[in-house]
Amino acid sequence: MSEEPILQLKQIEKSFGETTVLRDITLDVKQGELITFIGPSGSGKSTLLRVVGGFHPQTGGTVVLGGKSIDALPPEKRSTGMVFQNYALFPHMSVYDNVEYGLKIQKVGKAEKDERIREALKQVQLDGYEDRKPSELSGGQQQRVAIARCLVLKPEVLLLDEPLSNLDANLRVIMRDEIRRLKEELNLTIIFVTHDQEEALSISDRVLVLKDGIVQQLDAPSVIYQHPANEFVANFVGHANLMEGTFKVEDGQTFFQAKKEEGLRFPVEGETPSNDSGTVLLRPEMIERDPESRHQGTVEKAVYHGNYVRYYISLYGESLFLDDNNPFHKSLLQKGEKVGVSFPKHLHVLPGK
Repeated sequence: MSEEPILQLKQIEKSFGETTVLRDITLDVKQGELITFIGPSGSGKSTLLRVVGGFHPQTGGTVVLGGKSIDALPPEKRSTGMVFQNYALFPHMSVYDNVEYGLKIQKVGKAEKDERIREALKQVQLDGYEDRKPSELSGGQQQRVAIARCLVLKPEVLLLDEPLSNLDANLRVIMRDEIRRLKEELNLTIIFVTHDQEEALSISDRVLVLKDGIVQQLDAPSVIYQHPANEFVANFVGHANLMEGTFKVEDGQTFFQAKKEEGLRFPVEGETPSNDSGTVLLRPEMIERDPESRHQGTVEKAVYHGNYVRYYISLYGESLFLDDNNPFHKSLLQKGEKVGVSFPKHLHVLPGK
C-alpha cells in the first residue's frame, strides 16, 4: 500500500437547505486502502460517500483525486465507481450487457471492450455467466455483477454503499471476504459504507466513525475497538460496560474504585489519568467468571449465543454484562444464581468529557 494519498477530502461541508449534515471532514485515503464509514442513521456516512462520487456536490471544502481537484466534475467524469445498495442492474439486459454499459458510453472499441468485460467477470468469479439475466442470479451474484460493472471502467477509487445489506447473514460473510480478496489482488482503493460494526471491523484497514456529520474517530479497527476516543464510539462499536471511578495507589499497587458501585474495587496496571479519575471501558469478554473472586454478583438474565453466553449481572446494586466464551463444558447459570467475576488489570480510560 503506497503512503501517498490517492484521495483527499479537505474540510468537507454539506448542507441540505438549513440542515448541515457534514461538518469539516478532512481525510487522506492511500492507494490500495479500504476505509469504512460507519455511524448511526443520519450520521452522514452515505452522504459523504456520494460527495466523493459527485452525486451530492459539497457545500464547502474540496475533493482531490490523484492530486487534482474533481469538484467540478460530474459522476461519470470522475475516476470513481459506485456500487449502490440495490445494485441498480438493468433487468432486461444480460450480465455481459450490464457490465458493457459504461464502456459503450465511453465508446471503447469492440476488441478492447470484450477483453475488459471478460477480465472483470473473471475477477469477480462470474466468467461463464455472460448470457444470464439478473433475475437468474442469486443476490451475491448480482452484487458481483454490480462490482464488475465498476471494475471494467478501471476506477481509481471504488465506492460501496451498503452493498451487503440485502444479503442473508452467511452470504454477507462470503461477500465481504470476496471484497477483501479483490482489494488485495487488484490493489484497489475502496471506500465502504455499512451500518454493521462487525462488518466494518473485519473488512477494513481503517474505520471512520461519524455522528451528526462529525468525525468521532479514524483509526485501525483494533484501535477503534480497544481504545475508543469517546463514550459514543465505545458504545457504538461493540458493547461496553462503562464505569466512572477513581484511581488510588496503596503500598505501590494502583486500584480502581468504581464511583457508583460501592465495594467494586480491583487492582490495575499501566497508565492512569493524571487527575486520578475517569471512565474505564470494560468489554463484556474482558470480564470473566471466577468462583474464587470476592466480587459476587447475581445473574439477572442469561442469553445463549452458541459460542458464548451473555450474562447480565447485578453487582453492588449496579448492572454489568459479561460474555462467557466457549461455554460447552461449563454449567449454564440461571437467573438468580450467584456468580463470581474478575476484572482485567489493563484498562482503557476514556478521555474526559
